[in-house]
Amino acid sequence: MTNCSSQKFPSTCNPGDYGFKKFFPHTGEEIYYQKITGSNLPEDGVVLIFENGEYYKAILHENTINIEWYRCNERYVNDEAIIVAAIKMAAYLGATLRFEAREYIVNRQLGFQQLSCFKLLGDKQHTIIKSNSSIRFEGFYFSFIDCNNVIIEGFKFDLNKRNLPAYNSSDDALSKEFNGGILFKGSSEINGSHNIEITNCHFYDLYNRALRFYYCEQGHIIVRNNLFESGVQNQIYMMEHLVITQSHNANVVVENNIFRNAENHDSSKAPCGIYGFDLGYYGSVLIDNNYFEYCGRDNTGHHRLYAIDFYDNVNNFVISNNTFRNTTWGAIRFDGIRKNGIITDNIIHQLISDDGGMINASSRGAVEFNQTEFRNIIISNNILESSGETSYGIILQGLSSFCNSENIEISNNKFYNLKGCITLHGDMDVVSISNNQAFNLTAIGIYVQGRKVINGVEAEPRKIAKIYINDNNFSGNPNPDFQGIVGVQIDGKNGQHSFMGRILINNNFITNNNYGYGIIANTGDSLDNVVTVTGNVIENVGTGLYIRTKKVFVKDNLIYNATHPINDSDVPGQTIYHENFYNNVLI
Repeated sequence: MTNCSSQKFPSTCNPGDYGFKKFFPHTGEEIYYQKITGSNLPEDGVVLIFENGEYYKAILHENTINIEWYRCNERYVNDEAIIVAAIKMAAYLGATLRFEAREYIVNRQLGFQQLSCFKLLGDKQHTIIKSNSSIRFEGFYFSFIDCNNVIIEGFKFDLNKRNLPAYNSSDDALSKEFNGGILFKGSSEINGSHNIEITNCHFYDLYNRALRFYYCEQGHIIVRNNLFESGVQNQIYMMEHLVITQSHNANVVVENNIFRNAENHDSSKAPCGIYGFDLGYYGSVLIDNNYFEYCGRDNTGHHRLYAIDFYDNVNNFVISNNTFRNTTWGAIRFDGIRKNGIITDNIIHQLISDDGGMINASSRGAVEFNQTEFRNIIISNNILESSGETSYGIILQGLSSFCNSENIEISNNKFYNLKGCITLHGDMDVVSISNNQAFNLTAIGIYVQGRKVINGVEAEPRKIAKIYINDNNFSGNPNPDFQGIVGVQIDGKNGQHSFMGRILINNNFITNNNYGYGIIANTGDSLDNVVTVTGNVIENVGTGLYIRTKKVFVKDNLIYNATHPINDSDVPGQTIYHENFYNNVLI
Protein backbone atom coordinates (compact mmCIF):
# COMPACT_ATOMS: atom_id res chain seq x y z
CA MET A 1 0.00 0.00 0.00
CA THR A 2 1.36 3.41 -0.92
CA ASN A 3 1.83 6.42 1.29
CA CYS A 4 1.78 4.38 4.49
CA SER A 5 4.39 4.68 7.21
CA SER A 6 6.14 1.69 8.75
CA GLN A 7 4.45 -0.47 11.37
CA LYS A 8 3.63 1.09 14.74
CA PHE A 9 5.41 -0.47 17.72
CA PRO A 10 7.63 -2.95 15.85
CA SER A 11 8.92 -5.97 17.80
CA THR A 12 12.24 -5.53 19.58
CA CYS A 13 14.96 -7.79 20.93
CA ASN A 14 15.16 -6.00 24.27
CA PRO A 15 14.43 -8.51 27.09
CA GLY A 16 13.07 -5.64 29.16
CA ASP A 17 10.20 -5.28 26.67
CA TYR A 18 9.01 -8.86 27.03
CA GLY A 19 5.57 -9.06 28.58
CA PHE A 20 3.39 -12.17 28.68
CA LYS A 21 1.57 -14.65 26.49
CA LYS A 22 -2.11 -15.36 26.15
CA PHE A 23 -3.86 -18.42 24.78
CA PHE A 24 -7.05 -18.08 22.70
CA PRO A 25 -8.61 -21.54 22.97
CA HIS A 26 -11.36 -20.83 20.37
CA THR A 27 -8.73 -20.15 17.69
CA GLY A 28 -5.96 -22.42 18.98
CA GLU A 29 -3.45 -19.57 18.93
CA GLU A 30 -0.97 -18.51 21.59
CA ILE A 31 -0.12 -14.82 21.30
CA TYR A 32 2.87 -13.05 22.86
CA TYR A 33 2.54 -9.48 24.13
CA GLN A 34 5.33 -6.96 24.24
CA LYS A 35 5.54 -3.87 26.42
CA ILE A 36 5.27 -0.59 24.50
CA THR A 37 5.58 3.03 25.51
CA GLY A 38 2.94 5.69 25.11
CA SER A 39 -0.03 7.30 26.76
CA ASN A 40 -3.73 7.42 25.99
CA LEU A 41 -3.32 4.59 23.48
CA PRO A 42 -6.54 3.07 22.04
CA GLU A 43 -6.37 -0.12 24.08
CA ASP A 44 -9.08 -2.62 23.18
CA GLY A 45 -8.39 -5.43 25.65
CA VAL A 46 -7.38 -7.75 22.82
CA VAL A 47 -4.51 -6.45 20.68
CA LEU A 48 -3.56 -3.47 22.83
CA ILE A 49 -3.86 -4.22 26.54
CA PHE A 50 -3.37 -1.94 29.54
CA GLU A 51 -2.30 -3.82 32.69
CA ASN A 52 -0.53 -2.71 35.86
CA GLY A 53 0.01 0.77 34.49
CA GLU A 54 1.73 -0.50 31.30
CA TYR A 55 0.65 -0.91 27.68
CA TYR A 56 1.22 -4.21 25.89
CA LYS A 57 0.74 -5.03 22.22
CA ALA A 58 0.27 -8.42 20.63
CA ILE A 59 3.18 -9.50 18.45
CA LEU A 60 1.50 -10.01 15.08
CA HIS A 61 2.70 -12.79 12.81
CA GLU A 62 2.93 -11.32 9.31
CA ASN A 63 1.43 -8.13 10.76
CA THR A 64 -1.96 -9.84 10.90
CA ILE A 65 -4.75 -9.64 13.48
CA ASN A 66 -7.28 -12.45 13.74
CA ILE A 67 -10.71 -10.93 14.25
CA GLU A 68 -11.74 -13.98 16.25
CA TRP A 69 -9.48 -12.92 19.11
CA TYR A 70 -12.21 -10.42 19.95
CA ARG A 71 -15.04 -12.95 20.08
CA CYS A 72 -14.70 -14.17 23.65
CA ASN A 73 -14.00 -10.76 25.15
CA GLU A 74 -16.98 -9.57 27.17
CA ARG A 75 -16.60 -6.03 25.82
CA TYR A 76 -17.88 -7.11 22.41
CA VAL A 77 -21.44 -8.36 22.50
CA ASN A 78 -21.97 -9.25 18.84
CA ASP A 79 -20.37 -9.43 15.40
CA GLU A 80 -21.03 -5.77 14.71
CA ALA A 81 -19.09 -4.65 17.79
CA ILE A 82 -16.27 -7.09 16.99
CA ILE A 83 -15.93 -5.84 13.41
CA VAL A 84 -15.91 -2.16 14.38
CA ALA A 85 -13.26 -2.61 17.08
CA ALA A 86 -11.05 -4.88 14.99
CA ILE A 87 -11.09 -2.66 11.86
CA LYS A 88 -10.23 0.41 13.91
CA MET A 89 -7.30 -1.42 15.53
CA ALA A 90 -6.05 -2.74 12.18
CA ALA A 91 -6.06 0.80 10.82
CA TYR A 92 -4.35 2.18 13.91
CA LEU A 93 -1.54 -0.37 13.61
CA GLY A 94 -1.43 -0.45 9.79
CA ALA A 95 -2.13 -4.18 9.91
CA THR A 96 -4.04 -6.87 8.06
CA LEU A 97 -7.27 -8.00 9.71
CA ARG A 98 -8.05 -11.64 8.96
CA PHE A 99 -11.64 -12.84 9.04
CA GLU A 100 -12.30 -16.53 9.59
CA ALA A 101 -14.37 -18.90 7.45
CA ARG A 102 -17.72 -18.14 9.06
CA GLU A 103 -20.77 -15.87 8.80
CA TYR A 104 -20.65 -12.42 10.37
CA ILE A 105 -24.09 -10.99 11.14
CA VAL A 106 -24.52 -7.29 10.41
CA ASN A 107 -27.95 -5.64 10.56
CA ARG A 108 -26.94 -2.01 10.28
CA GLN A 109 -24.42 0.18 8.50
CA LEU A 110 -21.03 0.05 10.18
CA GLY A 111 -19.34 3.42 9.73
CA PHE A 112 -15.60 4.18 9.67
CA GLN A 113 -14.00 7.59 9.23
CA GLN A 114 -10.47 8.77 8.51
CA LEU A 115 -8.83 5.37 8.74
CA SER A 116 -5.88 4.41 6.55
CA CYS A 117 -3.33 1.78 5.63
CA PHE A 118 -5.03 -1.51 6.46
CA LYS A 119 -6.21 -4.66 4.76
CA LEU A 120 -9.33 -6.77 5.39
CA LEU A 121 -8.78 -10.38 4.40
CA GLY A 122 -11.36 -13.16 4.10
CA ASP A 123 -10.91 -16.73 2.91
CA LYS A 124 -12.66 -16.07 -0.48
CA GLN A 125 -15.25 -18.83 -0.06
CA HIS A 126 -16.67 -18.95 3.45
CA THR A 127 -16.21 -15.48 4.96
CA ILE A 128 -19.71 -14.07 4.63
CA ILE A 129 -21.04 -10.68 5.70
CA LYS A 130 -24.82 -10.97 5.93
CA SER A 131 -28.00 -9.78 7.60
CA ASN A 132 -30.33 -12.21 9.37
CA SER A 133 -33.20 -9.74 9.41
CA SER A 134 -36.19 -9.16 7.15
CA ILE A 135 -36.00 -5.46 8.02
CA ARG A 136 -33.81 -3.57 5.58
CA PHE A 137 -31.29 -0.98 6.76
CA GLU A 138 -30.34 2.20 4.92
CA GLY A 139 -26.77 2.28 3.68
CA PHE A 140 -24.05 -0.35 3.28
CA TYR A 141 -22.62 -3.07 5.50
CA PHE A 142 -19.29 -1.21 5.52
CA SER A 143 -19.18 2.57 5.03
CA PHE A 144 -15.73 4.17 4.78
CA ILE A 145 -15.59 7.97 4.81
CA ASP A 146 -12.26 9.63 4.03
CA CYS A 147 -10.41 6.32 4.36
CA ASN A 148 -7.25 5.82 2.35
CA ASN A 149 -4.90 3.02 1.29
CA VAL A 150 -7.36 0.20 1.92
CA ILE A 151 -7.42 -3.34 0.52
CA ILE A 152 -10.47 -5.58 0.91
CA GLU A 153 -10.00 -9.13 -0.33
CA GLY A 154 -11.79 -12.45 -0.15
CA PHE A 155 -15.27 -11.63 1.24
CA LYS A 156 -18.79 -12.67 0.32
CA PHE A 157 -21.51 -10.06 0.84
CA ASP A 158 -25.07 -11.35 1.02
CA LEU A 159 -27.24 -8.35 0.06
CA ASN A 160 -30.41 -10.18 1.13
CA LYS A 161 -32.99 -9.06 -1.46
CA ARG A 162 -34.87 -12.36 -1.11
CA ASN A 163 -35.88 -11.51 2.47
CA LEU A 164 -36.67 -7.80 2.06
CA PRO A 165 -39.71 -5.81 0.91
CA ALA A 166 -39.56 -4.64 -2.69
CA TYR A 167 -37.87 -1.33 -3.41
CA ASN A 168 -40.57 1.04 -4.65
CA SER A 169 -41.25 4.45 -6.14
CA SER A 170 -41.35 6.25 -2.78
CA ASP A 171 -37.87 4.92 -1.97
CA ASP A 172 -36.61 5.95 -5.37
CA ALA A 173 -38.00 9.46 -5.06
CA LEU A 174 -35.69 9.94 -2.07
CA SER A 175 -32.82 8.08 -3.77
CA LYS A 176 -32.30 5.87 -0.76
CA GLU A 177 -29.93 2.92 -0.80
CA PHE A 178 -30.55 -0.17 1.34
CA ASN A 179 -28.51 -3.25 2.17
CA GLY A 180 -25.48 -2.35 0.09
CA GLY A 181 -22.11 -4.05 0.33
CA ILE A 182 -19.31 -1.47 0.60
CA LEU A 183 -19.28 2.32 0.31
CA PHE A 184 -16.18 4.50 -0.03
CA LYS A 185 -16.93 8.20 0.16
CA GLY A 186 -14.83 11.33 0.41
CA SER A 187 -15.33 14.87 1.61
CA SER A 188 -14.12 18.01 -0.08
CA GLU A 189 -12.08 19.08 2.92
CA ILE A 190 -9.48 16.34 2.61
CA ASN A 191 -9.94 15.32 -1.03
CA GLY A 192 -11.83 12.13 -0.37
CA SER A 193 -10.94 8.50 -0.01
CA HIS A 194 -8.17 7.21 -2.28
CA ASN A 195 -5.93 4.23 -3.09
CA ILE A 196 -8.57 1.53 -2.68
CA GLU A 197 -8.52 -2.07 -3.91
CA ILE A 198 -11.44 -4.51 -3.85
CA THR A 199 -10.37 -7.96 -5.02
CA ASN A 200 -11.66 -11.54 -5.02
CA CYS A 201 -14.98 -10.64 -3.40
CA HIS A 202 -18.46 -11.96 -4.14
CA PHE A 203 -21.52 -9.70 -3.92
CA TYR A 204 -24.78 -11.58 -4.38
CA ASP A 205 -28.56 -11.21 -4.15
CA LEU A 206 -28.40 -7.53 -5.13
CA TYR A 207 -30.96 -5.18 -3.58
CA ASN A 208 -29.84 -1.69 -4.72
CA ARG A 209 -26.07 -1.37 -5.09
CA ALA A 210 -23.24 -3.72 -4.20
CA LEU A 211 -20.15 -1.49 -4.31
CA ARG A 212 -20.08 2.30 -4.48
CA PHE A 213 -17.30 4.90 -4.71
CA TYR A 214 -18.18 8.58 -4.35
CA TYR A 215 -15.85 11.57 -4.36
CA CYS A 216 -12.66 9.52 -4.25
CA GLU A 217 -10.51 12.26 -5.70
CA GLN A 218 -6.94 10.98 -5.75
CA GLY A 219 -4.79 7.92 -6.29
CA HIS A 220 -6.35 4.75 -7.63
CA ILE A 221 -9.55 2.74 -7.43
CA ILE A 222 -9.02 -0.91 -8.37
CA VAL A 223 -11.91 -3.41 -8.63
CA ARG A 224 -10.50 -6.72 -9.75
CA ASN A 225 -11.47 -10.42 -9.88
CA ASN A 226 -14.86 -9.99 -8.19
CA LEU A 227 -18.20 -11.69 -8.79
CA PHE A 228 -21.38 -9.58 -8.75
CA GLU A 229 -24.69 -11.45 -8.90
CA SER A 230 -28.38 -10.66 -8.81
CA GLY A 231 -31.50 -12.80 -8.72
CA VAL A 232 -34.62 -11.92 -10.69
CA GLN A 233 -35.61 -8.39 -9.72
CA ASN A 234 -39.10 -7.12 -8.86
CA GLN A 235 -38.47 -3.38 -9.22
CA ILE A 236 -37.55 -0.93 -11.99
CA TYR A 237 -35.64 1.63 -9.93
CA MET A 238 -32.15 1.69 -8.44
CA MET A 239 -30.19 -1.45 -9.41
CA GLU A 240 -26.47 -1.13 -10.14
CA HIS A 241 -23.75 -3.57 -9.13
CA LEU A 242 -20.78 -1.17 -9.22
CA VAL A 243 -21.05 2.61 -8.96
CA ILE A 244 -18.08 4.99 -9.34
CA THR A 245 -19.01 8.67 -9.38
CA GLN A 246 -17.52 12.14 -8.98
CA SER A 247 -13.97 10.84 -8.62
CA HIS A 248 -12.51 13.24 -11.14
CA ASN A 249 -8.80 12.71 -10.59
CA ALA A 250 -8.68 9.03 -9.67
CA ASN A 251 -7.16 6.37 -11.91
CA VAL A 252 -9.90 3.76 -12.11
CA VAL A 253 -9.26 0.11 -13.07
CA VAL A 254 -12.15 -2.38 -13.30
CA GLU A 255 -10.90 -5.69 -14.66
CA ASN A 256 -11.54 -9.43 -14.65
CA ASN A 257 -14.90 -9.16 -12.89
CA ILE A 258 -18.14 -11.04 -13.57
CA PHE A 259 -21.49 -9.21 -13.52
CA ARG A 260 -24.09 -11.95 -13.70
CA ASN A 261 -27.83 -11.45 -13.39
CA ALA A 262 -30.38 -14.27 -13.30
CA GLU A 263 -32.06 -15.20 -16.57
CA ASN A 264 -34.65 -12.56 -17.29
CA HIS A 265 -36.79 -11.66 -20.30
CA ASP A 266 -38.37 -8.51 -18.87
CA SER A 267 -36.18 -5.70 -20.16
CA SER A 268 -37.40 -3.24 -17.50
CA LYS A 269 -35.96 -5.17 -14.57
CA ALA A 270 -32.36 -6.14 -15.34
CA PRO A 271 -29.64 -4.44 -13.23
CA CYS A 272 -26.88 -2.27 -14.66
CA GLY A 273 -23.37 -3.68 -14.33
CA ILE A 274 -21.18 -0.56 -14.01
CA TYR A 275 -22.37 3.02 -13.56
CA GLY A 276 -19.82 5.83 -13.95
CA PHE A 277 -20.28 9.59 -13.62
CA ASP A 278 -17.82 12.50 -13.56
CA LEU A 279 -14.63 10.48 -14.03
CA GLY A 280 -11.36 10.94 -15.89
CA TYR A 281 -10.96 14.72 -15.67
CA TYR A 282 -7.28 14.35 -14.84
CA GLY A 283 -7.20 10.63 -14.14
CA SER A 284 -8.16 7.71 -16.38
CA VAL A 285 -10.69 4.88 -16.56
CA LEU A 286 -9.96 1.32 -17.73
CA ILE A 287 -12.78 -1.24 -18.00
CA ASP A 288 -11.11 -4.42 -19.22
CA ASN A 289 -11.81 -8.15 -19.54
CA ASN A 290 -15.09 -8.24 -17.63
CA TYR A 291 -18.05 -10.53 -18.26
CA PHE A 292 -21.68 -9.31 -18.27
CA GLU A 293 -24.76 -11.54 -18.45
CA TYR A 294 -28.42 -10.50 -18.61
CA CYS A 295 -27.48 -6.87 -17.95
CA GLY A 296 -29.18 -3.69 -19.17
CA ARG A 297 -32.76 -2.44 -18.95
CA ASP A 298 -35.07 -0.35 -21.06
CA ASN A 299 -36.21 3.25 -20.72
CA THR A 300 -39.06 2.43 -18.35
CA GLY A 301 -36.36 1.79 -15.76
CA HIS A 302 -35.00 4.52 -13.52
CA HIS A 303 -31.38 5.42 -12.79
CA ARG A 304 -28.83 3.75 -15.04
CA LEU A 305 -29.83 1.41 -17.84
CA TYR A 306 -26.94 0.00 -19.90
CA ALA A 307 -24.64 -2.84 -18.86
CA ILE A 308 -21.86 -0.22 -18.74
CA ASP A 309 -23.48 3.17 -18.31
CA PHE A 310 -21.23 6.24 -18.29
CA TYR A 311 -23.95 8.81 -17.69
CA ASP A 312 -22.40 11.21 -17.91
CA ASN A 313 -19.10 13.04 -18.31
CA VAL A 314 -16.61 10.17 -18.19
CA ASN A 315 -13.41 11.05 -20.05
CA ASN A 316 -10.06 9.47 -20.90
CA PHE A 317 -11.47 5.95 -20.82
CA VAL A 318 -10.81 2.58 -22.43
CA ILE A 319 -13.50 -0.12 -22.53
CA SER A 320 -11.82 -3.23 -23.91
CA ASN A 321 -11.93 -7.02 -24.11
CA ASN A 322 -15.28 -7.35 -22.34
CA THR A 323 -17.91 -9.97 -23.13
CA PHE A 324 -21.63 -9.22 -22.96
CA ARG A 325 -23.94 -12.23 -23.11
CA ASN A 326 -27.75 -12.12 -23.36
CA THR A 327 -27.81 -8.35 -23.02
CA THR A 328 -31.36 -7.30 -22.22
CA TRP A 329 -30.92 -3.73 -23.46
CA GLY A 330 -27.87 -1.71 -24.48
CA ALA A 331 -24.32 -2.78 -23.64
CA ILE A 332 -22.29 0.49 -23.48
CA ARG A 333 -23.43 4.10 -23.17
CA PHE A 334 -21.15 7.11 -22.73
CA ASP A 335 -23.30 10.22 -22.78
CA GLY A 336 -21.82 13.62 -22.12
CA ILE A 337 -18.20 12.64 -22.69
CA ARG A 338 -15.89 15.60 -23.28
CA LYS A 339 -12.91 13.87 -24.82
CA ASN A 340 -10.82 10.76 -25.36
CA GLY A 341 -12.64 7.43 -25.33
CA ILE A 342 -11.76 4.04 -26.81
CA ILE A 343 -14.16 1.11 -27.10
CA THR A 344 -12.35 -1.85 -28.58
CA ASP A 345 -12.25 -5.66 -28.81
CA ASN A 346 -15.55 -6.27 -27.02
CA ILE A 347 -18.02 -9.07 -27.81
CA ILE A 348 -21.68 -8.06 -27.49
CA HIS A 349 -24.62 -10.41 -27.83
CA GLN A 350 -28.06 -8.84 -27.45
CA LEU A 351 -31.02 -10.96 -26.39
CA ILE A 352 -33.74 -8.28 -26.28
CA SER A 353 -33.60 -5.67 -29.03
CA ASP A 354 -33.56 -1.96 -28.26
CA ASP A 355 -33.81 1.21 -30.32
CA GLY A 356 -30.94 3.01 -28.61
CA GLY A 357 -28.02 0.97 -29.90
CA MET A 358 -25.79 -1.63 -28.29
CA ILE A 359 -23.15 1.11 -28.14
CA ASN A 360 -24.60 4.58 -27.68
CA ALA A 361 -23.02 8.00 -27.21
CA SER A 362 -24.41 11.49 -27.16
CA SER A 363 -23.33 15.00 -26.31
CA ARG A 364 -25.85 16.62 -23.96
CA GLY A 365 -28.40 18.77 -25.74
CA ALA A 366 -29.76 20.81 -22.83
CA VAL A 367 -28.15 24.23 -22.48
CA GLU A 368 -27.59 23.83 -18.74
CA PHE A 369 -25.04 21.07 -19.37
CA ASN A 370 -22.84 23.59 -21.20
CA GLN A 371 -21.05 20.85 -23.11
CA THR A 372 -18.31 22.53 -25.12
CA GLU A 373 -16.26 19.44 -26.11
CA PHE A 374 -17.02 16.04 -27.64
CA ARG A 375 -14.01 14.69 -29.44
CA ASN A 376 -11.46 11.92 -30.00
CA ILE A 377 -13.53 8.72 -29.97
CA ILE A 378 -12.49 5.32 -31.36
CA ILE A 379 -14.95 2.42 -31.63
CA SER A 380 -13.11 -0.48 -33.23
CA ASN A 381 -12.69 -4.25 -33.45
CA ASN A 382 -15.93 -5.06 -31.66
CA ILE A 383 -18.35 -7.89 -32.45
CA LEU A 384 -22.05 -7.02 -32.19
CA GLU A 385 -24.68 -9.70 -32.75
CA SER A 386 -28.37 -10.03 -31.96
CA SER A 387 -30.73 -12.90 -31.32
CA GLY A 388 -33.50 -10.97 -33.08
CA GLU A 389 -33.52 -8.91 -36.25
CA THR A 390 -34.47 -5.48 -34.87
CA SER A 391 -31.35 -4.45 -32.94
CA TYR A 392 -29.18 -1.42 -33.60
CA GLY A 393 -25.40 -1.49 -33.33
CA ILE A 394 -23.66 1.89 -32.83
CA ILE A 395 -25.55 5.17 -32.45
CA LEU A 396 -23.63 8.42 -32.12
CA GLN A 397 -25.45 11.71 -31.52
CA GLY A 398 -24.13 15.25 -31.53
CA LEU A 399 -26.78 17.25 -29.67
CA SER A 400 -24.90 19.97 -27.81
CA SER A 401 -25.59 23.61 -28.67
CA PHE A 402 -21.92 24.46 -28.07
CA CYS A 403 -19.81 21.87 -29.91
CA ASN A 404 -19.65 19.26 -32.63
CA SER A 405 -18.83 15.60 -32.23
CA GLU A 406 -15.32 15.74 -33.62
CA ASN A 407 -12.55 13.38 -34.68
CA ILE A 408 -14.48 10.11 -34.54
CA GLU A 409 -13.34 6.74 -35.87
CA ILE A 410 -15.63 3.71 -36.23
CA SER A 411 -13.65 0.88 -37.79
CA ASN A 412 -13.14 -2.86 -38.10
CA ASN A 413 -16.33 -3.84 -36.28
CA LYS A 414 -18.35 -6.96 -37.10
CA PHE A 415 -22.17 -6.84 -37.09
CA TYR A 416 -24.47 -9.85 -37.31
CA ASN A 417 -28.26 -9.99 -37.65
CA LEU A 418 -28.85 -6.29 -36.94
CA LYS A 419 -31.46 -3.87 -38.20
CA GLY A 420 -29.01 -0.96 -38.25
CA CYS A 421 -25.24 -1.04 -37.84
CA ILE A 422 -24.00 2.57 -37.54
CA THR A 423 -26.15 5.68 -37.13
CA LEU A 424 -24.91 9.28 -36.95
CA HIS A 425 -27.31 11.99 -35.83
CA GLY A 426 -26.73 15.68 -35.28
CA ASP A 427 -23.48 17.62 -35.34
CA MET A 428 -20.47 15.74 -36.70
CA ASP A 429 -17.10 16.95 -37.94
CA VAL A 430 -14.33 14.64 -39.18
CA VAL A 431 -15.77 11.14 -38.91
CA SER A 432 -14.24 8.03 -40.49
CA ILE A 433 -16.35 4.87 -40.86
CA SER A 434 -14.15 2.23 -42.41
CA ASN A 435 -13.51 -1.49 -42.75
CA ASN A 436 -16.66 -2.55 -40.93
CA GLN A 437 -18.44 -5.74 -41.90
CA ALA A 438 -22.09 -6.75 -41.54
CA PHE A 439 -23.88 -10.00 -42.27
CA ASN A 440 -27.67 -10.61 -42.27
CA LEU A 441 -28.40 -6.88 -42.22
CA THR A 442 -32.16 -6.21 -42.18
CA ALA A 443 -32.41 -2.41 -42.67
CA ILE A 444 -29.67 0.26 -42.94
CA GLY A 445 -25.95 -0.43 -42.65
CA ILE A 446 -24.67 3.15 -42.26
CA TYR A 447 -27.20 5.92 -41.72
CA VAL A 448 -26.16 9.58 -41.60
CA GLN A 449 -29.20 11.53 -40.43
CA GLY A 450 -28.48 15.06 -41.57
CA ARG A 451 -30.68 16.62 -38.92
CA LYS A 452 -30.76 17.32 -35.20
CA VAL A 453 -33.64 16.51 -32.84
CA ILE A 454 -33.45 17.27 -29.10
CA ASN A 455 -36.24 15.86 -26.93
CA GLY A 456 -38.51 15.63 -29.93
CA VAL A 457 -37.85 19.22 -31.09
CA GLU A 458 -36.17 19.83 -34.45
CA ALA A 459 -33.08 22.05 -34.19
CA GLU A 460 -30.71 23.46 -36.78
CA PRO A 461 -27.45 21.46 -36.83
CA ARG A 462 -24.22 23.34 -36.25
CA LYS A 463 -22.13 21.30 -38.64
CA ILE A 464 -22.16 17.94 -40.42
CA ALA A 465 -18.99 17.70 -42.48
CA LYS A 466 -16.00 15.62 -43.53
CA ILE A 467 -17.76 12.27 -43.21
CA TYR A 468 -15.66 9.54 -44.84
CA ILE A 469 -17.34 6.16 -45.42
CA ASN A 470 -14.98 3.69 -47.01
CA ASP A 471 -14.06 0.04 -47.42
CA ASN A 472 -17.07 -1.40 -45.59
CA ASN A 473 -18.58 -4.76 -46.51
CA PHE A 474 -22.35 -5.09 -45.89
CA SER A 475 -24.38 -8.17 -46.76
CA GLY A 476 -28.17 -8.11 -46.45
CA ASN A 477 -30.38 -10.80 -44.98
CA PRO A 478 -31.25 -13.26 -47.79
CA ASN A 479 -34.86 -13.52 -46.61
CA PRO A 480 -36.98 -11.76 -49.31
CA ASP A 481 -39.35 -10.50 -46.61
CA PHE A 482 -36.73 -7.82 -45.91
CA GLN A 483 -37.21 -5.62 -48.95
CA GLY A 484 -35.95 -2.31 -47.59
CA ILE A 485 -32.30 -3.11 -46.89
CA VAL A 486 -29.91 -0.21 -47.57
CA GLY A 487 -26.12 -0.30 -47.49
CA VAL A 488 -25.51 3.44 -46.92
CA GLN A 489 -28.10 6.20 -46.56
CA ILE A 490 -27.48 9.96 -46.25
CA ASP A 491 -30.39 12.27 -45.33
CA GLY A 492 -30.53 16.02 -45.68
CA LYS A 493 -32.79 18.98 -44.88
CA ASN A 494 -34.73 21.21 -47.21
CA GLY A 495 -34.37 24.98 -47.06
CA GLN A 496 -31.47 27.39 -46.89
CA HIS A 497 -28.76 25.68 -44.81
CA SER A 498 -25.02 26.02 -44.50
CA PHE A 499 -24.22 23.27 -41.97
CA MET A 500 -23.58 20.45 -44.46
CA GLY A 501 -20.03 19.72 -45.59
CA ARG A 502 -18.45 17.02 -47.74
CA ILE A 503 -19.43 13.36 -47.51
CA LEU A 504 -17.36 10.77 -49.35
CA ILE A 505 -18.74 7.24 -49.87
CA ASN A 506 -15.92 5.23 -51.34
CA ASN A 507 -14.86 1.63 -52.04
CA ASN A 508 -17.68 -0.11 -50.18
CA PHE A 509 -19.00 -3.57 -51.07
CA ILE A 510 -22.76 -3.89 -50.68
CA THR A 511 -24.82 -6.96 -51.52
CA ASN A 512 -28.53 -7.54 -50.80
CA ASN A 513 -31.29 -10.06 -51.51
CA ASN A 514 -32.35 -8.68 -54.91
CA TYR A 515 -34.43 -6.04 -53.15
CA GLY A 516 -33.60 -2.80 -51.40
CA TYR A 517 -30.88 -0.28 -52.19
CA GLY A 518 -27.14 -0.03 -52.35
CA ILE A 519 -26.58 3.66 -51.58
CA ILE A 520 -29.16 6.42 -51.06
CA ALA A 521 -28.37 10.12 -51.28
CA ASN A 522 -31.74 11.25 -49.99
CA THR A 523 -33.81 14.39 -50.39
CA GLY A 524 -32.76 17.64 -48.76
CA ASP A 525 -31.24 20.77 -50.26
CA SER A 526 -28.49 20.65 -47.66
CA LEU A 527 -26.97 17.71 -49.57
CA ASP A 528 -26.69 19.56 -52.88
CA ASN A 529 -23.15 19.38 -54.26
CA VAL A 530 -21.59 17.81 -51.15
CA VAL A 531 -21.96 14.02 -51.69
CA THR A 532 -19.43 11.94 -53.63
CA VAL A 533 -20.09 8.27 -54.44
CA THR A 534 -17.05 6.57 -55.97
CA GLY A 535 -15.53 3.16 -56.47
CA ASN A 536 -18.28 1.12 -54.80
CA VAL A 537 -19.31 -2.41 -55.75
CA ILE A 538 -23.04 -3.10 -55.42
CA GLU A 539 -24.85 -6.30 -56.36
CA ASN A 540 -28.15 -8.13 -56.04
CA VAL A 541 -30.26 -5.07 -55.25
CA GLY A 542 -33.51 -3.53 -56.40
CA THR A 543 -31.83 -0.16 -56.90
CA GLY A 544 -28.06 0.29 -56.92
CA LEU A 545 -27.75 4.06 -56.43
CA TYR A 546 -30.81 6.08 -55.47
CA ILE A 547 -29.88 9.73 -56.05
CA ARG A 548 -32.51 12.19 -54.79
CA THR A 549 -30.45 15.37 -54.40
CA LYS A 550 -28.68 17.63 -56.86
CA LYS A 551 -25.10 17.55 -58.09
CA VAL A 552 -24.02 14.25 -56.57
CA PHE A 553 -20.71 13.15 -58.09
CA VAL A 554 -21.00 9.46 -59.07
CA LYS A 555 -17.82 7.87 -60.41
CA ASP A 556 -16.29 4.45 -61.05
CA ASN A 557 -19.00 2.35 -59.35
CA LEU A 558 -19.70 -1.25 -60.35
CA ILE A 559 -23.34 -2.36 -60.11
CA TYR A 560 -24.37 -5.95 -60.79
CA ASN A 561 -27.76 -7.66 -60.88
CA ALA A 562 -29.80 -4.55 -60.14
CA THR A 563 -33.36 -4.01 -61.30
CA HIS A 564 -32.62 -0.26 -61.39
CA PRO A 565 -28.86 0.33 -61.43
CA ILE A 566 -29.13 4.11 -60.93
CA ASN A 567 -32.34 5.95 -60.13
CA ASP A 568 -32.09 9.74 -60.22
CA SER A 569 -35.52 10.50 -61.59
CA ASP A 570 -36.22 12.90 -58.69
CA VAL A 571 -33.44 15.22 -59.94
CA PRO A 572 -33.29 14.70 -63.72
CA GLY A 573 -30.15 15.93 -65.38
CA GLN A 574 -28.45 16.83 -62.10
CA THR A 575 -26.32 13.77 -61.31
CA ILE A 576 -22.67 14.06 -62.32
CA TYR A 577 -21.60 10.74 -63.90
CA HIS A 578 -18.19 9.45 -64.85
CA GLU A 579 -17.34 5.88 -65.96
CA ASN A 580 -19.84 3.87 -63.96
CA PHE A 581 -20.65 0.32 -64.96
CA TYR A 582 -23.76 -1.75 -64.42
CA ASN A 583 -24.23 -5.24 -65.73
CA ASN A 584 -20.93 -4.68 -67.54
CA VAL A 585 -22.47 -1.96 -69.73
CA LEU A 586 -20.75 1.42 -69.84
CA ILE A 587 -23.00 4.39 -69.12
